[in-house]
Amino acid sequence: MKKDNHIIVIIFLFIFSCSSFKENGLDKSLEERFDYAILLFENNKYEKAKNQLQIIIESDKGSSISLDAYFLIAEAYYNLKNYDEAIYHYNYFSMFTNDIDKVEKAQFMKSKSNYVLSLNYKNDQTQTLLAISSIQEFLDNFPNSSFSNESKIMINELRNKLARKFYESGRLYLKIKKYDSALFYFNIVINDYYDTIYSDESKISIIFTHILSGSIDDAKKYFLNIEDSFDSKKKYDEASSILNEYNDGIGIKGYYRLYK
Repeated sequence: MKKDNHIIVIIFLFIFSCSSFKENGLDKSLEERFDYAILLFENNKYEKAKNQLQIIIESDKGSSISLDAYFLIAEAYYNLKNYDEAIYHYNYFSMFTNDIDKVEKAQFMKSKSNYVLSLNYKNDQTQTLLAISSIQEFLDNFPNSSFSNESKIMINELRNKLARKFYESGRLYLKIKKYDSALFYFNIVINDYYDTIYSDESKISIIFTHILSGSIDDAKKYFLNIEDSFDSKKKYDEASSILNEYNDGIGIKGYYRLYK
């Protein structure tokens, strides 16, 4: 009886090893394996699809099907949130293919991967700058792309992130009464990130900085010089009310504004 059980176990292991070989071995043709990888990908089995595509790439790097595998494996890496690997494979595909439509998609997805890798504004923004450069390069190369609107939205979000980085630096210096440094950072936002939501905020903050430093006349003069440059009527009204409210000092309400 024990001998029979051992035979059954051996048969089971043999069948399992054969099925495993069929999936991961080299008995499939490259075309069959690629079709299988597509099926896995379409069923959201990105890790398994990636493994099949990797076998194709390693088996014949010079074939057209191998090049197609680079594009699909990039898509798999993107869905697996491995954006660095996705960028590498999108780039490789773009360099060697003649399929301009897929190059457009690959370059957009490379830019989108860089966008996703951008860190919170509190962190180092090197990746944010890289992402903006990547997206802008895509827009320059494919100005009429169907991905243009999404690309412009991504750039706008990234620029707002950079603007906030400088704006919050200005607020920090304002809180510790380093007024010249605060003005320096607020002016960076206004000059370099004029198209972001933090531009109007920085103009208001400059007025507030002058008031805090005891220069109400400078605050009024500054407001007169820039009052026509506000993008938001609401922010214009806020700047105007600050001059009236804090004409005799900032008071409790002013300190709340400073530290909120």
